[in-house]
Amino acid sequence: MAAGSLLLASCGSAGAGTEEPAASADEFADTITIGIEQAPDGYNANTDISNSVYNAYVDNLTQQNFTKIQPDGTIVANEAFGTYEKTSDDPLTVEYTFADDAVWSDGTPIDFDDALLTWAAFSGTHPSGEVDEAGDPLDLFHAASTNGWAEVTMPEGEAGDKTFTLTFTTPYADWEVLATGFMPAHIAAEQSGLSADGDGAELVAAIQGDDTAALTPVAEFWSAGWAYQENLPELPDAALIPTSGPYKYDNASNGTLTLVANDKWWGEPAKTNSIVFKTIDANEMVQALQNGEIDQFDPSNATSDMVAQLADLGDAATVETGEALSFSHIDFDSSGTGVFSDVAVRQAFLKCVPRQELVDKFAAPINPDAQVLNLREYLPAQAAYEDVLADVPTAKDYAEVDLEGAKALLTGTGATLPVTIRFNFSAQSTLRADQVALIKASCDQAGFNVTAVADPDLFTTLTLPGQWDAAVFGWAGSGLIASGQSIYVTGGGQNFGGYSDAKVDELWSQIVAVTSHEEAEPLKAEMEEQLWVNPYNVVLYANPGVTAYSSKVSGPGYNPTQYGSTWNAETWTKSLS
Repeated sequence: MAAGSLLLASCGSAGAGTEEPAASADEFADTITIGIEQAPDGYNANTDISNSVYNAYVDNLTQQNFTKIQPDGTIVANEAFGTYEKTSDDPLTVEYTFADDAVWSDGTPIDFDDALLTWAAFSGTHPSGEVDEAGDPLDLFHAASTNGWAEVTMPEGEAGDKTFTLTFTTPYADWEVLATGFMPAHIAAEQSGLSADGDGAELVAAIQGDDTAALTPVAEFWSAGWAYQENLPELPDAALIPTSGPYKYDNASNGTLTLVANDKWWGEPAKTNSIVFKTIDANEMVQALQNGEIDQFDPSNATSDMVAQLADLGDAATVETGEALSFSHIDFDSSGTGVFSDVAVRQAFLKCVPRQELVDKFAAPINPDAQVLNLREYLPAQAAYEDVLADVPTAKDYAEVDLEGAKALLTGTGATLPVTIRFNFSAQSTLRADQVALIKASCDQAGFNVTAVADPDLFTTLTLPGQWDAAVFGWAGSGLIASGQSIYVTGGGQNFGGYSDAKVDELWSQIVAVTSHEEAEPLKAEMEEQLWVNPYNVVLYANPGVTAYSSKVSGPGYNPTQYGSTWNAETWTKSLS
């Protein structure tokens, strides 16, 4: 699942609850193991190919930011990392100060070069001179998103400064959570032929002087140098991956990643010495929890069978459910490299996808209130959903399966039937395989030939226009106004399908500058309508959310946001009794 946009939460529970164990420190386990469905694929989760929830689950414990988003969507300041203050509204100006004792786990101070590299990577201000398949200019840095940062002028300061200021050229709705994604600038410099001496003075000078020759290898390393090998057989050299959180990297093997308490961490110490992320097939998670192989897991796509199996564990496990801030959808490669570059073909596919049947089979058994999703930036559980949907009339055109209408649209394109569609889905997910089979059974009747492609590395494939036609996966939400921009705008880092619509682009430019959710709603309604008129994707349903953990473990709880349950895993303990 990829990290993306959205808002809200609703939470219930099923199964036995647990109380805080009354145990002394020597009665707690040294290790807690978390089950995940896909191995983390990069130390830098801010690139266009590593922006996944599985990396975010790890980053919760290894990378710090100036704020923390809580499970209810509220924002709290993370004063252990540093402080910030808005000093002006016109222009919007925010002053940040890293904590005096904030250091990377190798002992290097976290300071101005780290902030300046973050701005350089996310601002989109360093063109490479190359263009993508759509002819849009490419930046030296392959960031997942430039949202907000593109509106920030270069931070002023000197190497070694603990304070930096962000000044916005235009207002930005989510300014308070913008200062995230800090990576160790001294490592990027050293791996790119620059000296890390003098608090990164050479890198600071290269960025401030817009030295493309010096920055090109820095950007290459930032974008790809921290990527892991497929399925995480091992970690890179430990010296390349220092952390800024309560845990640091220890080792990895066969998709299992081990973190240990960071001895350079200056904040509240982690309560459990070691956290292990173990990659396990989703179908085996419950059994792994039952036999003690793992202690906790958040299924990305819970099934009714899984929930029933968890209920059978009785008092041995705690199970919490709710509607997640994530949704399932089918994206198109509409970039001009395949069949979906034709808007009529996209419209035809929308008409043949059996969305209600998908809800009935895969969502409703877990959440009886599940319904077909008709928006992208709002979910049915949100108070604004129905009001916004009322201003999106074209969504009604696709409320029912219309095979004859779909075939008429296809025939009108002049294409030879059947039209073959390469439909990619995660090879690790039997649920997605079942969904694609259901879609094929319907859409093949409308003149398509859906070819299922079980993809072992879906999110890499998505960055390769021409290598796929359709893909089903999930977007995970943050609860923010503007975080979805890069999914839909022309050239957006998370716009995998190369979609481009001038009206959508203009509306997003207005959305990101509002100061409240109320101001955003009418603009997003107009944007949602255009995403149906010129179809961006097929939205399916809000994913039902589940978290499950051993009743010996204290601390986890259901978190509907993209950060998942590990948002507070440094506080977890596991009783030995």
